[in-house]
This record gives sequence, C-alpha cells and structure tokens, in this order.
Amino acid sequence: MEVCERFKEFTDRKRCIVLFPNTHEAEEPEAYAIFLALMRIRMGIMILAPDSEERFEPVYRDALKYHLQTIRHSRLFTSYVPVKTRIYFVETPADKDSFYSCADFCIPGGTLMGGAVDLGGPITAGCPMILGPGMPNDARRKSLLASGGAVYGQSHAEIVEHAREWLNSPGDARDCARKAQEWWYGGGREIPA
Repeated sequence: MEVCERFKEFTDRKRCIVLFPNTHEAEEPEAYAIFLALMRIRMGIMILAPDSEERFEPVYRDALKYHLQTIRHSRLFTSYVPVKTRIYFVETPADKDSFYSCADFCIPGGTLMGGAVDLGGPITAGCPMILGPGMPNDARRKSLLASGGAVYGQSHAEIVEHAREWLNSPGDARDCARKAQEWWYGGGREIPA
C-alpha cells in the first residue's frame, strides 16, 4: 500500500494532515502547540518526524503527556490510520521523506526554534511550506519568500493563520508549492543556506 493511502479516512472526511518534518531538539513542544491550535479550526492529524534516530524514543515518550492518540509508523499493522488518531509518529529514517506528498502543508524542522532546515525535501515533493520564526533571516529565506514559494509566520498565531487560509483555499497552498519548485529549479537551491 502506498503510504498516503493510509490517510484515506482523513482525506475522505476533509480533515487536515499537517507534517512537521525533521524537528530538532525543543521543537516538538512548539509543533504540538501549533497543532492543538489548528485542531480548533479543523480536525486532523499531525505527522511528526524528529530529525535523528537517537531522538525517536525520547520524543515519543515525551509526547505521551499530551494524551493524544498516537500511532507509530513502524508499528502500524492495519491498512489505514484510524480517523481518531491525532499523531502519526515517524521513526523510520528511510520513510521520512515519503510523507511530504500526504500533507496539506508542512512546517519544516529548524524553522520553529532554529537549526538546519531541509527545504529540498518538501519543495521537490511539492509540499507547501509555512516557515516558522526560527528560520534564519538570510538570502535564501528572503529569496524564497519573494518568489511566493513559502509563507512565513513570526509567531504561532501567524503560523496558524496561514494554515487557516490554506485549509480554506487549498489551491493557494498548491500554487505556493509550485512557485517553490520554480524557485528551487531556477537557482534557489544554489543560494547558500
């Protein structure tokens, strides 16, 4: 089964699928706060993928305090993710990039609290991006934003507002992802990070 087919119940019911890929140390609480705010707008699921294998188990254990139904990717034994699931925890390095095409949008790790940011993964997969306040204010960010290839939130409230707009107008999100690809293949990936 193709990985995105696992989320069929979510897409059929028009529930949001939000991806937080490659989150760094201390970014997961920020991701949960944003996701919980989004849940007041539209029910859905958060796909959470920490940046390194040594962090998988500690991040998973820490997530239990949120009391949200969580499924671990490596332990999903059914065909579909049950619609009551709120967190889909990706702890399989080989599969981490497979989820970009499943999400309505992503908020890349490193953009919430700072750290290395992988723009190539979401851009090449065509996943719309909301960049958080930790994204460095460098030439790469400025160029990407000027191209219309991403949106930027200086706070949780701004991130949630961008998400609300995209959930209400998914065509705008797809247009942003298309512009990001044009930027990337038109020379954006050559701009130093």
